[in-house]
Amino acid sequence: MNKIDRIAARIISKYLRKGNMARAMRDILPRSGLSFEEREEVAKIVHSIVRYILYYDFLLERMNLDKSPKNYIALYHRNIDVDAPKHVKYSLSPELASVTPDEFLRIINREPETTLCINLPRISRKEAIEKLKEEGFEAEPYVPESAVITNSAARYSSLVKGGLAMVQDASSQMVAKIAASLGSDILDYCAGSGGKTLAMHALFPKKVYYAYDINRRKLDSLEKRTSVWGMNVRVFFDGVNGQFSVVLVDAPCSGVGAAARNPEAKYQNEFDKFSNLQVSILNEAKKFVQSGGYLVYVVCSYTPQETEDVVMRFLNENKRFKVEKRNFEGKYFKLGRFGAYILVGDVFYMAILRRE
Repeated sequence: MNKIDRIAARIISKYLRKGNMARAMRDILPRSGLSFEEREEVAKIVHSIVRYILYYDFLLERMNLDKSPKNYIALYHRNIDVDAPKHVKYSLSPELASVTPDEFLRIINREPETTLCINLPRISRKEAIEKLKEEGFEAEPYVPESAVITNSAARYSSLVKGGLAMVQDASSQMVAKIAASLGSDILDYCAGSGGKTLAMHALFPKKVYYAYDINRRKLDSLEKRTSVWGMNVRVFFDGVNGQFSVVLVDAPCSGVGAAARNPEAKYQNEFDKFSNLQVSILNEAKKFVQSGGYLVYVVCSYTPQETEDVVMRFLNENKRFKVEKRNFEGKYFKLGRFGAYILVGDVFYMAILRRE
């Protein structure tokens, strides 16, 4: 085995013992002595094996071989293709396989691209692309108008370091565009560390933004990020006050829509465990929607339990809210009963509910 395969084998060995692919990589890669390009190749190997591990297990059993890191890596390099049941071939839990449309399989099993969100109030996308190319990175415009597809190493570009861009999936940026387009003052209710807050400001810098999250440490991070980004946002640390024309709820979820980045998400079962929390958060957030305003529900998932079922439960309990679909047009959307699936990057579900 060459040095890249040896480091990949160490990571796979730790993953097989303890799970948590990302932690196994963090524990081993930084001290591997590999160059950035070599570390990227290791990451590609590890992601691919975890992404298709049920299929690799199937092949190893047919070949009567041990499920060892060495044999997984050998299969990765051989690229064998044989018939297998759907959940094995594409390596999903049986429950997830039963609700995954074929068109989503390509998205969740792709090699993920690196997409930047450009801080448009401070630099144009054209200027950002030129700057990236000057620094040796490939860069092309994407959708929406804040997005640029580039090399993974661009995470360390001067644009990102200087607050002129951030790494963010295109579907997240599309969520930000649609949500912020609906009103003049927007509350990001599950703001986390502020990714969508920053993206909304990049696209609509003259609107007024508020942010809340139950996690205080994430809000501290949000304040620091928005300062570097150059935007003003009121952060609610001790609970939300007031009502707003738009309340964005990017709720905690299974994350299966982002399985290209975190392939372990594909092996989950029991998606009902997320739905009660999601409905509960919507019922909290609805109090902050002004009359005629919008409650925007978003999850990075496509399971019925976390998407259409949650919205149906909420609507049944809240007759003053009605569904709107007018923003879901074009090839980047797949319509559902109440909302739509956004397909320009990771798979996001989005439903727009208007308070009468």
